[in-house]
Amino acid sequence: MKLPVKIFVFICFLAISLWSAPKTNDRISLAIDGMSVNEFIKLVAATTKKNIFIGEEIPGNISYAGNKAISKKDLYLLLQTTLEGKGYTLVDTGGGFLSVVKLADVTQMNLPLMKKSDIPQMQSHIFSFRFGSAENMGAKIKHFMSKNGKITFTKDSNSVIVTDFPETIATIEKAIKILDVKDETTSNTTHVIPLKNADAKSLVTTLGTVIGKMTLSPGQQAPTITSDDATNSLIVIANDELFRSLEETIKSLDHVRQQVYVKAKIIEISESKAKEVGIKYGLSGGKVGSSGLYTFDTSLEDGAISAVSLDSALSSAISIPTLTSGIALGANISLLNSNGAANVLSEPSILCIDNQESSIYVGKTESISSGVTQGVGTGITQNYTRQDIGLTLKIKPRLSNDDKVLLGVNAKLEDIEAGSIPDRPSTTKREVITSAIVNNGESVIVGGLIREKNDQYNTKIPLFGDLPLIGNLFKNKDQSAEKVNLVIVLTPYIIEKSGDLSTLRHQLSQLDAIEQRYVDAITKKLQDKEIRP
Repeated sequence: MKLPVKIFVFICFLAISLWSAPKTNDRISLAIDGMSVNEFIKLVAATTKKNIFIGEEIPGNISYAGNKAISKKDLYLLLQTTLEGKGYTLVDTGGGFLSVVKLADVTQMNLPLMKKSDIPQMQSHIFSFRFGSAENMGAKIKHFMSKNGKITFTKDSNSVIVTDFPETIATIEKAIKILDVKDETTSNTTHVIPLKNADAKSLVTTLGTVIGKMTLSPGQQAPTITSDDATNSLIVIANDELFRSLEETIKSLDHVRQQVYVKAKIIEISESKAKEVGIKYGLSGGKVGSSGLYTFDTSLEDGAISAVSLDSALSSAISIPTLTSGIALGANISLLNSNGAANVLSEPSILCIDNQESSIYVGKTESISSGVTQGVGTGITQNYTRQDIGLTLKIKPRLSNDDKVLLGVNAKLEDIEAGSIPDRPSTTKREVITSAIVNNGESVIVGGLIREKNDQYNTKIPLFGDLPLIGNLFKNKDQSAEKVNLVIVLTPYIIEKSGDLSTLRHQLSQLDAIEQRYVDAITKKLQDKEIRP
């Protein structure tokens, strides 16, 4: 049987109206005057059909003037507000009942983690940050927390754990969206700085000391610096403000370092022969001072130098007083050498970086017996060790602003003692450590490395000395012992830029030629005196 259209429409309208009508039974009209807190808890339990455990008597009364009906959620909120004022709160235990607990103990309960609860109870929420540090952001959001809320920092994940009421956590979420933005003063970025002159590994150590003394603003992280040795680059992780400060320091340290070209002469000078030559030419072999520096005493006239033409380029590169004294020194050594009083063993040269130690080794490596080993079935085995025998010279130049060089010198001479057993020789070691301030192109002479030299001479009368049996009667053996001083002449030349090195070498070759002309001029002068009646 079909219903009339009008009746069908009326029934539908009525059903829609009933479905959409407000459910007044979900809202409660409440008016309280002087009810005890415990009775109010029982009222909430009966109204919401929830089980609530009250562990202890909660003192105090409550009054509430209600002019409008409230929801069950608001009723829980009213209860939570009441309990919070008494130092308590309401927690869902998950066991089918709610429990009234002290606020001081609530963080030890199994609170909901990042999920909604049926009641407005405390819960824990984890906040992670994109730009700000956990410590810095935690200090900011702490102002939004309730007095009973708790915050825990986790630096490894750059996050915080906040335990508080839902309304407070919702407020903190809004605050973080505003506060967690990129801050140019605190956010770190990575910078790669290729170095042109300085050594990256050494510079990391220097900059580490600088960073350790930096004053950081709240929230700023200290920069970190590592080196990439393959590309000689620095990798700097820092915020923009601190990086700008470090960048200026790096540029200052990454400058072109001056170099010092040190020319050395290693000479053996016989004291006795040097005295003989000195009588002839008016110079003495030299003296060693308490500092280990060696000096020549000479009365050679500088007039001979003035007679020799000096190259203008050479005289402009090296001052005239330094240049003339250098020529005179070279002439002294040449005269001693040509007369058998000196022996130039080696003339090495080394290019040093300012304030960085360099070394020269002149000598040989000897095999020296270190004992024997008795093997099983193999007999006796002779063991040997390799030992450096010779001169080790360490030089550390440091430039000053007035065209002077502070030379730190460490000279060590190791030698085999005369008369030692060939396979088990005794060795000697002599060492001089000194320093001197010299002008560009001026020489410093290191001495004091003295050794005894024993020579044996055999003489015989011609014919008679070769006769059998009686020939020894016409032979004579003679021994002489003399002191030989090992002298090291060091002459530093300042190299402003790398292109100056080839120019300097050309000038030094000219200087050698000038020295030889100077020696020839002195020799000729002495020969003229001897020829005169």
